[in-house]
Amino acid sequence: MSRRNIVILLDRLQEVVESAPKIPLSGRSLVDEDEILDLVAKIRTALPEEMRRADALSSERDRILEDGQRRAERIIAQAEEQAARLLRESEIIQLAQREAERIVTEAREQAYQLGSDARAYAKQLLEMLQKSLSENLTVVESGLENLDEME
Repeated sequence: MSRRNIVILLDRLQEVVESAPKIPLSGRSLVDEDEILDLVAKIRTALPEEMRRADALSSERDRILEDGQRRAERIIAQAEEQAARLLRESEIIQLAQREAERIVTEAREQAYQLGSDARAYAKQLLEMLQKSLSENLTVVESGLENLDEME
């Protein structure tokens, strides 16, 4: 029996009580006991079915809520995991950038030092060459003077 049928039975019960003849000076009504008991029996028969439906709906609602809660918790866990992963990736990127900057700075310092060392070495070689050429020039000049004297 549906909820609508229960409402109909309750309306019929109310109608039977309201239409029952009144007992004078008592405020009471004289009702047909069989009719009232028949309506009550029908209502009792209908109520368990409606209660089962209500219980089933309540259980289904609880299941849906629990399922929704599990899904929400799973989504939150996935979001937290993704946020943590992104944070780790961000930290890794920052570490990589700092390491790259350190390597570039170190390479520039090494390049400057190598350039400086190369200039110092070239200057040293040129000074040695200058000294050697100066000594050779002195030898050549001395040889020319000796030849001039011999003439």
